[in-house]
Amino acid sequence: MTERRELLYLSALPAQASPACVGGIVRHARSCNAGRGIRSLLVFDGWRFCQYFSGGATALEALVQRVRADARHTDFMLLHTGPGERAPLVGLPLVFALCYDAGLDAVAEARGADALNAFRRLLPRLDASTGEPLLKRASGF
Repeated sequence: MTERRELLYLSALPAQASPACVGGIVRHARSCNAGRGIRSLLVFDGWRFCQYFSGGATALEALVQRVRADARHTDFMLLHTGPGERAPLVGLPLVFALCYDAGLDAVAEARGADALNAFRRLLPRLDASTGEPLLKRASGF
């Protein structure tokens, strides 16, 4: 059995790309994540992506390489990676949420556990694609 990991990254939509491509990203990622045992929360604020993943170490390593190579993502920054599954996600293999304020600024400025904590503080303000709570109340998250 593969080691469980979690990670958080931030990237930007290239200037030449249309935000309309985000729907395709979400549909494709939901399909791929489901087959790989990955759960994620993708936050988009109109020009930046911030995504939390939970899954097997090997699957997450491969996923990070695909995101880094994806022309729809620039300025990729890995903000946090660690063992375990601090915040098991519920619902879909990928939950999509919009951020309508400057909430991602605090996440972008932090690294490691501080970035994860800034992301956690942002969750109540997000407009998510599911009616379920974004995260289970577990593991102190």
